[in-house]
Amino acid sequence: GALPTSNFLRHGSMVWETLVNLVCRPPRYNYDPDEVLGPKRFRIDGRLFERVDLEVMNERRQRLKCSHYMPVLEGNRAGQTTKFPCVIYCHGNCGSRVDASDCLDLLLPQNISVFAFDFSGSGLSDGETISLGYYEQEDLMAVINFLRSSGLVSRIGLWGRSMGAATSVLVAARDPSIAGMVLDSAFSSLTQVMYELANQYMKQVKVPKMLINGAISVLRKSVQKKGNFDIRDVNPEEASDKCFIPALFAHADGDDFVLAHHSKHLYERYSGDKNIITFGGDHNSPRPAFFFDSVGIFFHNVLIENAELEASEAPPPAYAADLNHPAPSSAATPGNVQAPELHQVRLTPPKEAPSNAWGDSHSLAAAFSPLVGQAGGGAAAGEDGVMEALQSSLREMEAELGPNDPNVIELRKMLRDYQGR
Repeated sequence: GALPTSNFLRHGSMVWETLVNLVCRPPRYNYDPDEVLGPKRFRIDGRLFERVDLEVMNERRQRLKCSHYMPVLEGNRAGQTTKFPCVIYCHGNCGSRVDASDCLDLLLPQNISVFAFDFSGSGLSDGETISLGYYEQEDLMAVINFLRSSGLVSRIGLWGRSMGAATSVLVAARDPSIAGMVLDSAFSSLTQVMYELANQYMKQVKVPKMLINGAISVLRKSVQKKGNFDIRDVNPEEASDKCFIPALFAHADGDDFVLAHHSKHLYERYSGDKNIITFGGDHNSPRPAFFFDSVGIFFHNVLIENAELEASEAPPPAYAADLNHPAPSSAATPGNVQAPELHQVRLTPPKEAPSNAWGDSHSLAAAFSPLVGQAGGGAAAGEDGVMEALQSSLREMEAELGPNDPNVIELRKMLRDYQGR
C-alpha cells in the first residue's frame, strides 16, 4: 500500500539531506595506513619500489595526507636524484589515496612514479566537507606545486575518477604544462548532476517537473550554507574549452550516477588532443582490462616517449634520500623480511568500505527505496514531501536572509504559483 504521508515526509527529508550530503559530506573512508596501504617497500616482478608518506599543506592551511610511490634505485651516488615522470591520482567523492592501488602495477614498471593523496575533507586529510571540485582544485594545485619544487619528478600527468576527473579538468584549464590526463566518469556540470539526481527522485515519487527547478534552487542554497561554495561554480564543461593538453576520456555505459553524456559533452568541447572509450558497467564497477591497457599506453606516450629520465644534482628533499638510497633493511622491513610482491599485499579496501564506491549512488538508492513501488496516493504524497521540504527551506532562508532577499522572494513566488495552479 501507499507509504503513510508522515513517513513519506520523513523519508523526503532524508532524501533531501542525502542530496546535500552527496555534494558536501558523503560517507568518509577512515583507514589505518599501516594496515590498508601495506608495507612501505614491495616488489613488482622482482623490482623494488617504495612508498613514502608525507603531508602537503593547501592554501587553506589544511594538511593533505599523501603517498608517493617510486622505484628504488640502487647504485646512485650521494647527492644524485633521478627525476621520474609522475602520475597524480585523484580519487572520487567517497574515496581516498587507497584507490590509487590500481595504478601501481600498471605505471611503476614503466618508471612512472605515482602520487596519491586524500583531498581535503576526504580520508585522513584535514577538513570536514568536500566540494566536488571547487576546493579540490586548490588541493591538486598544491600537490602539483609541491612536486615541481621537490626535484623528484619530470613530467606530470593526472588520473582522475568522478570528482577527481572533474577536478583535473578544472586544474588543466589553469596549468597548460600538465603532460596529459585520464578522465574516468567526469561530470560536465555539477548543477546538471544534481538536477539529474533530483529528477530520479521526482520520477520515482511522481512529483511534477515544475517543482524541480525550485528544488535545485533550494538545494544550491543548502550546499552554500553547509559547504561554503556555489554548485554553479563547478563547471568542467566551461573549463574544457581552455584545455589544450592530451586527454583520454572514459565512461561506463550503465552509469546512473554521472550519466555517460557528461563525458561525451566534455569530449566534444575539449580543445586539446583527445580520445574517448566506453565500456560496460556502472559508476562503481571495476574497470575492464582494455581500459587499463589504454591508460598504460596513453601515459607512456605523454610521459615517456621522447622524454629521457633526467638526472639532477640539486640537493634532494628530505625523503629523496630514502627513495634513491635505501635505508638499512631493518628500517624498511621490520625483522629483515624481504619486501613482498605487490600482488601479495592488500592495497585495496574491502568491498564493503565506502572507499570502494566512487560515487555515493548506493546511499542515494537506499534513500529512494522506501518511496518506490507505492500504490495509489503515491503522487500526492510525493508532492507533499517535496513541498514540505521546500517550505521548510523557505522558513530557514527567511530567518537567515530576511523576507526581502531575492532568493527568498523567488522561492516564495514559485511556491505560491504552484499552490494556486
